[in-house]
Amino acid sequence: MNVGGGAGAVLGTTSGISNLASSLAARLGGSAGSYFDQLRPASFRGVPFVSLGGEGGFGRRNELHEYPLRDTPWVEDIGRGTRRFRLFGFVVGDDVIAQRDFLIAACEKEGVGSLVHPTFGRRDVSLMDFRSIERWEKGRYFEFEFEFIEGGPRVFPASTVASGSVVESAADGLNVAAALNFAKTALTAIAYGAAVLGSAVSAAVGWYTSAKNFIGDARNLFRLLTNLPGDFGRFAGSATVPTFSKYPSSSVDTSGATVASLTQAATVARANLDTASATLDAAARALDASTIDDFTAAVQGVTDAVLAATPDPADSIRLLTSLAGYLPSGATTTSAIGTAMASMQSACSDLFRRTTIASIAVAASTYEPTSSDDAARVRGQVLDLIDAEMAVAGDQGDDETYEALRSLRQAIVSDLNRRGAGLPAIRTFVFGAPLPSLTLASRIYRDAARADELVAQADPVHPAFGRHRRGSGDIVGGRCHARLLRVDAGA
Repeated sequence: MNVGGGAGAVLGTTSGISNLASSLAARLGGSAGSYFDQLRPASFRGVPFVSLGGEGGFGRRNELHEYPLRDTPWVEDIGRGTRRFRLFGFVVGDDVIAQRDFLIAACEKEGVGSLVHPTFGRRDVSLMDFRSIERWEKGRYFEFEFEFIEGGPRVFPASTVASGSVVESAADGLNVAAALNFAKTALTAIAYGAAVLGSAVSAAVGWYTSAKNFIGDARNLFRLLTNLPGDFGRFAGSATVPTFSKYPSSSVDTSGATVASLTQAATVARANLDTASATLDAAARALDASTIDDFTAAVQGVTDAVLAATPDPADSIRLLTSLAGYLPSGATTTSAIGTAMASMQSACSDLFRRTTIASIAVAASTYEPTSSDDAARVRGQVLDLIDAEMAVAGDQGDDETYEALRSLRQAIVSDLNRRGAGLPAIRTFVFGAPLPSLTLASRIYRDAARADELVAQADPVHPAFGRHRRGSGDIVGGRCHARLLRVDAGA
């Protein structure tokens, strides 16, 4: 057997193919080795084999719907079709039997395997069929046929509770219970005449005036900037920045917001609050046994208008918490009429406070915590208000309000615990010298791109704006003068 002659023939043929490929590539403007350099050695589950070729099946899954007396059918697209790969390969050598056995063992393993396709690269596939072909005349050479299907992980439907909706339902229940308990007290006090109605009007005017003053809060107006698209630095923030930023993200699409549109929206929100306040004023002046429902609905309208006028849930919680502390100031006596006036003022105060707490809970359900610690902070802030009100309702015997507050408390705990559980915690780092924020981000997160997040979380003193009460860490001029730097510990 002339091995040398055979080898020379093979080399000659290879050279001819190479020359032909070079000529064709030159005509097409490419390089001869560009295609072959992209080919990957074929293997399945790490066991290599030589690929002779293959074929693939791709497309869409279409369901054909044909109807009587209709010439054209409707083709319903129900998703991408199953990707199928069919490969032909071989192994050769004195150890060809061992190579074949390794490949058979890989094909008989359970589950999804990793296929390296010569042109499609690495794919997670399931083997549908495998054939080993042996021919006596070919000796140390076995051929194989594979049929693969590209698959994905097994996905089960997951059910989650819409905790935000549960909070809103619980808040509605508190509004109903607060209105009911108010009516029980007000109906008795109204019978004492105009002086009692005057105390209700005075309490309502003082309360909605406080609400309008809170909406004019400078910080609340400044937060309108956070709804503009883009990044304006850590002192302005951006409502479009997700999750980890100084100012929580907004669920409203503000990609097309402008200064003019935001100013117009703020003007409309203030006008709506004025309208709600006027409605409450009219309902208070017309208060009697037949209009109590109008009065309680008008109170809820004011808190809804305050909630709608604050673009940031954090501001909503802050301003409504201040509003919940409102106390009517009216002189009363120990006479029967004076006692009735005091009872009406107390009932109005309870109604205002409980309705405001319901709106605070709704604002907390839309707040985007920046960390699990932030979620716990907001949860504690809201629960303190609810617990204090539960004590008041229990002492007064307002059972309906007490039960509604307990349900709202459970909803708030469930909602913020669920959303905070998936967020990173805050961890304290101690550094001995000022360091650039890029260096700190690389050291803490192993990601220098998170330097801006680190600066926002540390909230350092800005050298151009003087000094203020320092937080847990100070980054001045891009350097961190941090004895204690508390930052997001998530990767």
